[in-house]
Amino acid sequence: MQKKGSDENYFYSIAYEFLSRTKRSYFLSPLEIDLILKWEEKKIPLSVIKKALKEGFKRAGRKKTLLYFKKIVEKEFKNYLSLSSGKNMKTAKGDNQKREEHKKLIEIIPDEYFKELYAEFFSEERTFDEKVKFDEMIDKKISERFFTDRILEEAEIEWSKKYPFISVDNNTKRKLVEKYLIVKKREELNLFSVMNL
Repeated sequence: MQKKGSDENYFYSIAYEFLSRTKRSYFLSPLEIDLILKWEEKKIPLSVIKKALKEGFKRAGRKKTLLYFKKIVEKEFKNYLSLSSGKNMKTAKGDNQKREEHKKLIEIIPDEYFKELYAEFFSEERTFDEKVKFDEMIDKKISERFFTDRILEEAEIEWSKKYPFISVDNNTKRKLVEKYLIVKKREELNLFSVMNL
């Protein structure tokens, strides 16, 4: 159970990260829940906590309580803040350069809705998994926004005429056609993949 108003994704991400490594029951103690809520109040980024958990598990193997990681998280957060405040100018300069590159890429997107999604995504550093999920979400949004059943049916007919030698079931054909249309729409809208950035 978590406090009203807390970010469900934040809470569950930490709980999953911890519990999946400990192989214990799928419940956190009240003290552990309280600790996560305190981290959230301090606005400690998920990436910092995940890094701290990874480091802590390397050092001590499977710990039974999340409380063990409290000092490790605090230390990682201190490092994070010192980097953010400019103590590591090289990293800050590199991050600023990345942000500028991302801004330029975002500016070529003609659709304002997608511009906002990309801008929000690049507002903070992201993991590879987050990038994969973002690309999948963009594909889904493209599909929802631009492809009606009729468009997909017409594309399937065209596909069957163009590639009669490809023999697949209708469900697979629909997925292939949709992916093909998504790729074309991404090109048209300059919606680049973020996975390799």
